[in-house]
Amino acid sequence: MDVSGWIRTEFRSANLGDKRLTDRLVQLGDELGSSPAESIPTACEDWASTKATYRFCDNENVEPNEILSAHKQAQRSRVSQLDELVIVSDTTELVFPRHPSKDGLGDIGNSEMDLEGVKVHSTIGIHPQTHRMTGVLDQQALIEDQQADKKYETNGKSEPIPLESEQEKWARGDRQARNWLADDVRPLFVHDRGADAFAFYTDVVEEIENAGFIVRANQNRRIWTENDESGKLFDWSSDLAEQGRKTIEIQQASGREARTAELSIATGTCELRAPRNNPDQDGSVAVNVVRVDEIGETDDPIQWVLLTTESVEEFNETLTVIDYYGLRWRIEDWHKVLKSGCNIEERQLQTWERMEVLLSLYSVIAWKVLELRELARGETSTAPDVLLSEAERAVLETKFPELQDQNGKAYAVSVAKLGGYLDRGSDPPPGWETMWKGLQKLRMWAEGYELGAE
Repeated sequence: MDVSGWIRTEFRSANLGDKRLTDRLVQLGDELGSSPAESIPTACEDWASTKATYRFCDNENVEPNEILSAHKQAQRSRVSQLDELVIVSDTTELVFPRHPSKDGLGDIGNSEMDLEGVKVHSTIGIHPQTHRMTGVLDQQALIEDQQADKKYETNGKSEPIPLESEQEKWARGDRQARNWLADDVRPLFVHDRGADAFAFYTDVVEEIENAGFIVRANQNRRIWTENDESGKLFDWSSDLAEQGRKTIEIQQASGREARTAELSIATGTCELRAPRNNPDQDGSVAVNVVRVDEIGETDDPIQWVLLTTESVEEFNETLTVIDYYGLRWRIEDWHKVLKSGCNIEERQLQTWERMEVLLSLYSVIAWKVLELRELARGETSTAPDVLLSEAERAVLETKFPELQDQNGKAYAVSVAKLGGYLDRGSDPPPGWETMWKGLQKLRMWAEGYELGAE
């Protein structure tokens, strides 16, 4: 699974104003993508290449947005045939506890904990049928100076963009995605509770042509019911008639045991009323509502109120809305890869301006690392020579002779086995961490195989 080879193709169309810089970007994608978890000196292997990497990040002509633009250009082929693209946004905090310099970082702590870092709000695309991440569509690095009461987007090496509130990030990310998409591809924005703002709903419905949304409600909003009666969203939705039930498997997570959850699903239609505390907003927005409640006794039951433009008249349509909302966790997986698989918070360049260049690079690398997991889970057949070098295939075939004449998925599962995956009938598909451990072991064995062949 030559991650570096895949990444190389993502950067070839970059326009950095100098072919040598573009060539260096492609080489960096190769070097850092080959060893995402390693330090820059280890990944680059020699001091000359390491210095060239630092100079690249410091070059005034190297803009993070241009690096992501090249990735978006390569991404077009993955979405060009789609009628619809699921677009997910979320924010994660990057903390640099061991960073020798704090130049350019902001305040992300609270009254009890003083932390410096940045908030990164990213927007990604997800294929509605395969549920695989197509790539990164937008990225905003948000800095807050609590003493000066200022928020701004760093905007790469250009002038920072002041923000009145963090809420602006949702609209800006969605608009970037809409502007990038072809006109005949419909955007479906899927967001968690942070996007629950009246301005967001009016913006999508009134300003973005041919778009839809699925958002988990965070506020018990004022509404007009179908009978033109006033009410509150959460209270009204709790009395909706059940449309059907669904059983899902909840995987084990921090502080949570794996369990089978039975969900009661109800639907309805209402109008969200403009908030009283904002005189600039008025009117209402019609939405469909999906209420999901877990049945039975549990410490942390599932309870979602989803607001959507999508039809929920038929139960299968409602299940599609719930499935699409579940795709939101793809971006959380990607954040984990960025932090744990690529160790972005361990990088120690002197300024955030330089770090933002690395962030754009590792954001694409993290997407490709996450693809390793999807290859082992996917239903589509991929030839093993697309995923693995000749040496890597030879090592796996020696370890697992039954791989002969198998497809790429079988090889990907074998990589997971090297990382500790048991592949029992009752086991869930391998996670990216298991895939990554297996890949690291395979690469080490393949290097030994090649040295022996020489």
